[in-house]
Amino acid sequence: MGQPAPSGTPNRMRRSLTQAAATLSLTAALGLAVSGCGGGDDDDAGSAAAKAPPKVHWTLVLDYQPNAVHAGIVRALRAGYFDDAGIDLKIVAPASTSDALTQVGRGKAEVGLADLIDVARRNERADGATDGSGGVSLVGAVVQEPLSGILVSAKSPIKVPADLAGKRIAVTGLPSDVAVVDAIARRDGKPVKTKQITLGFDGLKALDAGRVDGATAYWPADEVTLKGLGTPPRTFSLSKDGGVHYPGLVAFTTPAIAKEQPEAVKAFAGALEHGTRDVIADPSLGEDAIGLEYPELDAAATKAQLANYVPLFGTDATAGRIDDAALTRFATFAAGSGLTKGVLTPAELRGTPAG
Repeated sequence: MGQPAPSGTPNRMRRSLTQAAATLSLTAALGLAVSGCGGGDDDDAGSAAAKAPPKVHWTLVLDYQPNAVHAGIVRALRAGYFDDAGIDLKIVAPASTSDALTQVGRGKAEVGLADLIDVARRNERADGATDGSGGVSLVGAVVQEPLSGILVSAKSPIKVPADLAGKRIAVTGLPSDVAVVDAIARRDGKPVKTKQITLGFDGLKALDAGRVDGATAYWPADEVTLKGLGTPPRTFSLSKDGGVHYPGLVAFTTPAIAKEQPEAVKAFAGALEHGTRDVIADPSLGEDAIGLEYPELDAAATKAQLANYVPLFGTDATAGRIDDAALTRFATFAAGSGLTKGVLTPAELRGTPAG
């Protein structure tokens, strides 16, 4: 069809054109017949492709450097769940622990991970903000329990939380650390007095060196780190020893994206759930995904961390999801600990876009 007509006399040219036309008519007729007799698969595929939403290119900013807590997300990425959901996802590590909220707020990334405490504080003070510090909308949960806790040496005389009375506790300086210590270090339901020392993120090193008696930490990962330093850990967690239960690490986006691209947000949440369920069912899938995506990480440390994280990922039914009952429990804790000025509603915590 793309070739020029043959050269020659006018009669020969007319004959050639007549033959070509007849041939094209016959070919078209045969094509229609074949199409009607089972050539619909290609048509169906083309139709499905035409109906599929265009792929979005999103960036996800982690809460911290990559580690085993991100196994569900990385599994979803490596298994193609985000791609199947129409999301071309790029995962980046943050420059600081507040970077995810900042980058998403400024439109530099579409999705981020953060502690629910940080999301709540952001949403409570967000009214009218135009500098990238506006509120965010929850997308899903990475874990179903808070990750905060207090680590001590297993060789120390501190056997139960009440034994922390009068002890030196390294804190980062974040307001949430005070709430964590007050919730855990208790006797007969009342907080005991401790000596809190602000050391930034050097608490574990200070604990290992014996300069403090305990340190606030994200215990599932930091327990492994402390052991690697040479100090056997004993853990007092906010959930088990503080009696506080809520999704500690969550995925979020902007209210604008949640409103304008609801199907993409829903698809992201679905991929997160899928990847998390995979890791709950078979933790080795998470280990493999982390190892392939981040080969520089120590495989033994990842495995040890993941053993702590998997029970916190929830169940097959709850993986990746956030329910209002959990948000209500969190709101009560946050307000009672002075982390928020008031008791936020689930809608306020979710940052549900209006309209």
